[in-house]
Amino acid sequence: MHDPVSDAAVVAPAAAGAHAENLREVDGVEVASFRAVVARLRADYPLEDPTHVEAIVLREWEAFSAGRPLVVPTAVEEGAREILDQTVV
Repeated sequence: MHDPVSDAAVVAPAAAGAHAENLREVDGVEVASFRAVVARLRADYPLEDPTHVEAIVLREWEAFSAGRPLVVPTAVEEGAREILDQTVV
């Protein structure tokens, strides 16, 4: 039997450390918002083109995640439910 509670993602504050105020832990992986990561990198590398910084973060995310998102906006689930609730004609 499928137990949705046991499949639920575990979300908790991340351990204390650098930038801890912006981190969360999801399924055992520390995560931060894309905007926060880019802002920190832009502050640390002010001479880099902001578009280049964003491209690097996206490339690293794709390499880390193998294209499978760790989290999705709740609206994605709502949209999936709308599709799944439609009757097939």
